[in-house]
Amino acid sequence: MRPKWTQPNALEEQGFKPIQKEPWNLQQEVERENEDLKGRLREIQQEHRILLDRIGGLQLQLNEEQMIADDLESEKAELRKLLTTKEKQQEESLRVLEALKSKLRFYESDHAGSGSSFGNRKEDALLKQESGYSAEPQAPGPMAASLQSRSMVRPLELLGPSFSSASEVDALKRELGGLRSGYEASRAEVSRLQLELSHKASECKALASECERTKRESDKQIKQLEDALKDVQKRMFDSEGKVKQMQTHFLALKDHLTSEAALGSSKAAEELRDQLKDMKAKYEGASAEVGKLRNQLKQNELLVEEFRRDEANLLEENKKLQKELGTLKFEREKRERRAAEAEGQRKETAAKLADQYEKMRASLSAEVEEKARRLAEMEKEREKLLGETQRLRVDLEGQRVQFSQFVRPEEHRLMKSKYEQRGKELERAQAGLKQANQALQKELEKAQADNGLLKQHVDTLRSEMDKQFVPRKVNEEMKKANDMVVGELNRKLMEMTEKHRGCKGEAERLLAEKSSLRDTVNHLQSIYVPPEKHEKETGALKSTVMELKRQLADLGQKCEEEQAKVAELASKNTALQVALTEQYVPSETYEETKAALNSTLEKTGQELSDLKEKMEGVKQEFLKVTEENGALTRKLRALQSQMQGEYISMRDHNSQVAALNQSIQELRNGSSEMLAKYQQKQEEVVQLHVEIEAQKQELDMIQECIASKYAPLASLEEKERGFEAAVKELRGQLAERGEQLAGKEEEIRTWRQENEKLRAGLLAVQSDLRHNYVLAEKSHETERTFAAKVEDLNTQLRELQQKFAETQSEKERLQEESARQRSEAQEAQSRLRVQYVPVEQVEALKRELNAAMEGLKAELSSQEAGHQEQRQKAEELRRELAHLRGTSIPLAEHTRVKEGLEGEVASAKAALKEKEQESQARGEEVAALQSGIQSAKQSLRELEIREEAERLEHKTGTLRLEGQVASMAERVASLSTKPAGMCEKAVQVKAEELPPSPRGFSIEQEIKDQKERCDKSLSTIVELQERIQESAKQVEAKDNKITELLNDVERLKQALNGLSQLTYNSGVPAKRQVEVLQGQVQTLQQQLADAERQHQEVISIYRTHLLSAVQGHMDEDVQAALLQIIRMRQGLVC
Repeated sequence: MRPKWTQPNALEEQGFKPIQKEPWNLQQEVERENEDLKGRLREIQQEHRILLDRIGGLQLQLNEEQMIADDLESEKAELRKLLTTKEKQQEESLRVLEALKSKLRFYESDHAGSGSSFGNRKEDALLKQESGYSAEPQAPGPMAASLQSRSMVRPLELLGPSFSSASEVDALKRELGGLRSGYEASRAEVSRLQLELSHKASECKALASECERTKRESDKQIKQLEDALKDVQKRMFDSEGKVKQMQTHFLALKDHLTSEAALGSSKAAEELRDQLKDMKAKYEGASAEVGKLRNQLKQNELLVEEFRRDEANLLEENKKLQKELGTLKFEREKRERRAAEAEGQRKETAAKLADQYEKMRASLSAEVEEKARRLAEMEKEREKLLGETQRLRVDLEGQRVQFSQFVRPEEHRLMKSKYEQRGKELERAQAGLKQANQALQKELEKAQADNGLLKQHVDTLRSEMDKQFVPRKVNEEMKKANDMVVGELNRKLMEMTEKHRGCKGEAERLLAEKSSLRDTVNHLQSIYVPPEKHEKETGALKSTVMELKRQLADLGQKCEEEQAKVAELASKNTALQVALTEQYVPSETYEETKAALNSTLEKTGQELSDLKEKMEGVKQEFLKVTEENGALTRKLRALQSQMQGEYISMRDHNSQVAALNQSIQELRNGSSEMLAKYQQKQEEVVQLHVEIEAQKQELDMIQECIASKYAPLASLEEKERGFEAAVKELRGQLAERGEQLAGKEEEIRTWRQENEKLRAGLLAVQSDLRHNYVLAEKSHETERTFAAKVEDLNTQLRELQQKFAETQSEKERLQEESARQRSEAQEAQSRLRVQYVPVEQVEALKRELNAAMEGLKAELSSQEAGHQEQRQKAEELRRELAHLRGTSIPLAEHTRVKEGLEGEVASAKAALKEKEQESQARGEEVAALQSGIQSAKQSLRELEIREEAERLEHKTGTLRLEGQVASMAERVASLSTKPAGMCEKAVQVKAEELPPSPRGFSIEQEIKDQKERCDKSLSTIVELQERIQESAKQVEAKDNKITELLNDVERLKQALNGLSQLTYNSGVPAKRQVEVLQGQVQTLQQQLADAERQHQEVISIYRTHLLSAVQGHMDEDVQAALLQIIRMRQGLVC
């Protein structure tokens, strides 16, 4: 339907032609607006599709979250089931713990009132309660039996505790093992549940963060949709305004056409009508499109409303999930609190059970342990006595063989005085050498410190000089090369000096050890060699001592010379520092200095090679000295073997005397131990009396209980079985003691026989010692003392026999009393067969148990309150942690920002480095120009000064190295022994009497010397062989004597027992002196071994260095220094 204003009449159509252009322009504008509206509509449709896709994605996320929530609910149900099962297990464990507590209370009450029938009925009630509480069917049966058996045997607990305590202890151990295994399983399950809860909590936190992210994205999308709707509404309002303008324009045209209708023609009216129709059609199309746009806007509004509703639903679901998370967290905390409470209760109960169990075990096993200890002590004493007798027999048999080799008193005194003199001399020499070594070490440390300081000053001065007047790159390279070369040279010099010091110390040690060995050899030879030869050797030793003193004086002078050289080096270094402060290094003289340094390096290398050759010669001389020392040590060992074969040492003599004294002391101790055992037996008899009286009291109490109340028949049967077991145990113990006493009587008989044998042997040995040995005059006194001791032992044995008879009578009396008590127990059992148990005690026991349960419940409630407070604190901490996580920045964003800042900082640093390099290059150019201008005038003079300084440095270094090499050579030469001195004298004679052909004559002279040495060595070998043969003959004679003396072993055994007491006082100081001297000899031998080992190590290192140098190898640091010098040369050539 067209509106009325769109139907013009013929007059209007006739008057429309004059203004044809104006409506055409309007039509074009309307078309443009329509196209714009279509484009916007397409954009709105695209946005709508995008929104629909996003809504679909959000719905998928919601479905996934719902599935995750369902999974969480299922897992929560499973966790609830697990927690219910764990709570049931904890309740069962609590019940078992309550049962154990009741048992322990019963034990405590039973200990407090031992022997009452009230305790028996209380145990029965506890057993009933335990069978009602416990969930496991295996524990009550054996536990009840053990408790009942223990309660029934309670009156005789002091006599037979091992009968009842073993079953109770085993039952308690089994129950404790079950409780511990259950607790460990529950603890593992709780830890697993806690891990699962932590995983679920982390998943819930991830879901919450995902929900918040989706919420933020949906808020952004809603804002975008609202902005788009606002734009569409604005466009609609604009289009409506334009339509109204067109309507007003059409009305104006209509009026104009009506006014001009009479004037227009029919053709113009028809054209205008056609135009109006076209315009109407276009307007209708535009209005239709506007209607479509409105419909689309309405649909979009509906979609936005639906999206908002979905968003509200999502928010509600998110809130529900958060609530569920809160409930889960609360349940987890509750479970954790319960677990912690259960663990605390478990620990408390375990601690209480452990304490009570330990107390009960200690109280029950005290008497058992005492009786077992007594039996073990008796057995140990018997075994000890048997072992002592056997050992005495073995010692006496060994001493029979060794008694024939006594040391003569005169020889012992001579050896003692000589050893003392030699020890004093060695101590004085060692003290002097230690002081000299310490002084040398201190001086060396001071010199090293001064050298280090001087090197540091030289390096600083060189660095300042190079910075001022040489380009920095060249200066730094030159400085590095020089430092490396100087460090290498210094290191090698230090190594050479250290090797020199080591060689010096080794030479001194070898001299000292050689002198000590020679002294010992001369000492031994003076004892066993003719006196003429001994005097010659002492004269030679005195000459060697003089030579050593002279060498020590030379060493002191050399140390002073080295100190003077150090002072000179320090003065030269100070002069060099002054010269270097006044000097400058121009760039023109760089090549000349480089050539000078290369020449100095080559010279130092040659000098080092020369020093190595010299060191090789020195080490060869060391090898000769060590070989001579080895020959001397072999001689010393041969002499020692001869002494060992011919004479017995004072140490062995003293050890034998001490062993004999110890055997006498052990016999005395055995007698005292027998007395102590007798006293212990008397104490045991007294304890048995006390126990019998306690049993009588318990029987009286049982009779009183029978008169007042009643007891069950089963308890009487148990008591009867306990009495029978106790009687059996007592009989077994008495039988064991009787067997022990019989064994001891047999041992006493054997000891008597051995004493008689020893007495007979003593008489024979005394008759032998009167005529042959030094201590024969004191044998009568030892015989009297020994006879008195034997009489004392016999009296003690008689007393022990009497006491044994008394103990046997006491044993019979105790057996009669035990039989009487058994008859009384049977009579009490016959009285109690027809009677029953009263109910009053059972009710009292129930009341006590209820009160105990209430107390435990109160304790549990207090512990739960404490755990609740701890959980609240943990919840507050978790909230603070969540707040911190919410307020903190994500790690990805932090890393991204950090990387951006680091990139900016790196770019800024690179720019700064480039600018600094540019400024450095400019500064270097300016400094080079200035140095070139200033150094042009003074270059020649400074060059001459520097060359002179370097020459002085080189000369001083070479002089120092030569002085060190000369000192090393002198020290090594001074270490040579008499053959070396003879060689030097021969060389001097050879130098004085050289003919025109000196070289050949010198070689012949050396050959003659070597032949003479060989002849001397052969003569010494022949002498040693003769001595060995003589020693073999002497050994054969000694063997014959030993075979003769073996027949008198029994007599010597008794004599040694008597003599040990008399020679004890005189042998102790000599023994101590011999031990001191032997310790000194061992220390000297250890020092000699250490010196030889160090010497061999030095020789091996030096050989490896020589082999590597011969093969063309070199150290890494030397190779690095040479490569650095080559690079510097190449850089300068370039």
